[in-house]
Amino acid sequence: MKIYTYYENINFPYQNELIELWKISWSRQGYEPIVLNLEDAKKHPYFNTLYKEIQSFAIQLGNHKINRYGMSCWLRWLAYATQTEERFYVSDYDVINVNFPITEPNDKLHLIDSACPCFASGTPKQFENLCRAFIEITNERLEILKTQTVYNHDQEFFQYNLIPQYNDSAEDLRNQYNILMTRDRTSIGCFYDPILKAPLHHNDSIKSNQVYHIAHTNIENLKTKYPQYSNLNSNKLRVDVVKMLLNDHIS
Repeated sequence: MKIYTYYENINFPYQNELIELWKISWSRQGYEPIVLNLEDAKKHPYFNTLYKEIQSFAIQLGNHKINRYGMSCWLRWLAYATQTEERFYVSDYDVINVNFPITEPNDKLHLIDSACPCFASGTPKQFENLCRAFIEITNERLEILKTQTVYNHDQEFFQYNLIPQYNDSAEDLRNQYNILMTRDRTSIGCFYDPILKAPLHHNDSIKSNQVYHIAHTNIENLKTKYPQYSNLNSNKLRVDVVKMLLNDHIS
């Protein structure tokens, strides 16, 4: 089973180290981790349309252009759409697998951590349809979205269009575009506390996760919680936390 991530070199420090750790974590569980980039996204015939429309939405919603990092969050889905496998997983490279075995993906495009698009599965065609949904749904709801959000990243799209709290027709849109959104904090997506060797800031009954999300927020929470971390470089600390997580879960 293959899992893909997406990377552009936009001068974030320690990203190569983080990617190598991501590969190790998924390889341990039997997956084949593969890194895609901007050149993969450019192979898709929808690339120019998606790029121009997303920049246009950002100007209309927030009077700003999306930076390279923000745009990479949108373009990654098109890179996934250029692959040839029938069905596969995709994730951010800070999504670390410690006990998620080879598992057959859902038949739908599956956002496994709800509106946080850090972990998903689908087919190339489903990922292409998602990119088209970015444009179609935003055009349909543009005036409403102007009162709610700006498009800095793809997460705003998922939150304000596909979550019922923000859109009464969210369920209809999910069904229309064949999108499944789930969240199970007992197994997927918790932050990690390397001192307690347990999920960070979640129900005490949750002793471990299958897949942890070592996001920037995870690191900032640790720096607030533990004085010994407070003055450390956040990007370096994130790599170190992933190393500790993997060491703590050697089978």
